[in-house]
Amino acid sequence: MKFAVNYSTPLRDLLKQGAVKVDLLKCPEWDGIVSTAQPFGPVYIHFEISVGARNIQYLNFDLIRRFLQTTQTPYLNTHLSNHPTLEADNRVNRKELFNNWKEDIAYLRDQLPDVKIIVENLPWHEFLPQLRLAADPELISEVIEDCDLGLLLDLSHAQISAQAFGIDFKDYITRLPISQLAELHITGIREYAGFPTDHFELQPQDWAVVEWAAERIRSGVWPKPEIVAFEYGGIGDIFCWRSETWALEDQVPRLYGLFGGEK
Repeated sequence: MKFAVNYSTPLRDLLKQGAVKVDLLKCPEWDGIVSTAQPFGPVYIHFEISVGARNIQYLNFDLIRRFLQTTQTPYLNTHLSNHPTLEADNRVNRKELFNNWKEDIAYLRDQLPDVKIIVENLPWHEFLPQLRLAADPELISEVIEDCDLGLLLDLSHAQISAQAFGIDFKDYITRLPISQLAELHITGIREYAGFPTDHFELQPQDWAVVEWAAERIRSGVWPKPEIVAFEYGGIGDIFCWRSETWALEDQVPRLYGLFGGEK
């Protein structure tokens, strides 16, 4: 089990000072960010790939293959998404989305035949109505089991979706095939623009969820994921205003103590 953090300029500075430790630096599939990050530690790629959104054929597979070969990326991650035309939750749409997922995964395997594939649960809430079906834990479980996939469990996404479904997030997670856990994502959640939003620093209520997950892993109830990633901070307009040095300096060592050092 390795502990990763989103690469950012504040994280780089803390690493240079020896103020924090990580096992991996998490980067998007952008050459500029990857080459900038690599002098400061091993890099793995979190790809912006979605299945079910009807755009899989536009991926740059030469780029994907190169990053899989030149970084410490143990698998290909994808996101279980949906097309807006399948927003309504009915039997016909569920079947079509499931088949779309299977077709896209088969396409990925044709292009990358020897690469393990893992899938991430996305968050459903009122602002993202097309993700209602994609966030359904039973449908997620069905495709993971049918296609022999790994699970990338995003704890914040699970909490946001569970709230929208009106169920407890722990109940939501128990409906997922946790035996297939390959990677775990951690972030803080805040209300932003009227909706629950992730990728913030951890608040006290977030720490309770993180420590619960750590105990599940420690006790053997969950298998050890290959990677646990703190998805805080980053490069660019989306993340730069959520990349505070104080948050990284305070929270990364505590998380490393729970998940780092290849435990």
